[in-house]
Amino acid sequence: MKKLLTALACLLPFGAMADTPTPPAPAIAEIFECTLNEGVSAADVATFGRKDVRSFTRKNEVPMHAYLWEAIAINDPYNEADVRWVNYYPTWSDYYASNEAFNTKGSKLVEKFYSMVTCNKPVILGSQVLTSELVVAERKPMVASVCNLNEGKTTADGAAFVGRLIGMTNSQQDSNIGASIMTPVFGVSGFDYVSTIYGTTEDMAGMMDTVRDRTLPAAMQAAGMAPVAECVNDLHVSHLMIQLGQ
Repeated sequence: MKKLLTALACLLPFGAMADTPTPPAPAIAEIFECTLNEGVSAADVATFGRKDVRSFTRKNEVPMHAYLWEAIAINDPYNEADVRWVNYYPTWSDYYASNEAFNTKGSKLVEKFYSMVTCNKPVILGSQVLTSELVVAERKPMVASVCNLNEGKTTADGAAFVGRLIGMTNSQQDSNIGASIMTPVFGVSGFDYVSTIYGTTEDMAGMMDTVRDRTLPAAMQAAGMAPVAECVNDLHVSHLMIQLGQ
């Protein structure tokens, strides 16, 4: 019971730890790791989500966001999946309402989905956006960092570090890069958190160049910023399929 309560506590907001004004409330993230079936591309799956699934969610008032994370350069042991289909729900009630809608009315849609991909059972994480505004783009680069905390550090420390890093980057290059932190809840373990950093191609390329030329690490050192976790970094392209309210 104590472990369960700890997992559910990951859905609580991290408050002002990210140094941003009023980030959106935490959400439930349901992630399917999938391989593409023969002849199917990531773009095909994203188009299916953007058209067919989006139409279904609007018609049936399913409260969710959905993204497709296309794998570009991924570390072991998470490099077998070609894509990750990620559903976000504002509340657990929304999560169960979505399941009910797809189970009772969406059988043909689910069948079409599994004709395109082969997926593991989903895992569930708590997701907290660390910036005050979402970065909305149909297709954007995303760096996912799988992290294990250093001794004595907490997830709140991780959120504060990522939030400060993104604040520094956006200030230096006048960009609008966003960030989130995700923590294991059900069906997944082996790490403490995953941070995701995302933005337009122009903004993300600019940030990655400041890492390449050591400008950003130098600024972090000058600001007294020390990493709070050991992380491995993976590169994806994030395809927006469904945005709640649109």
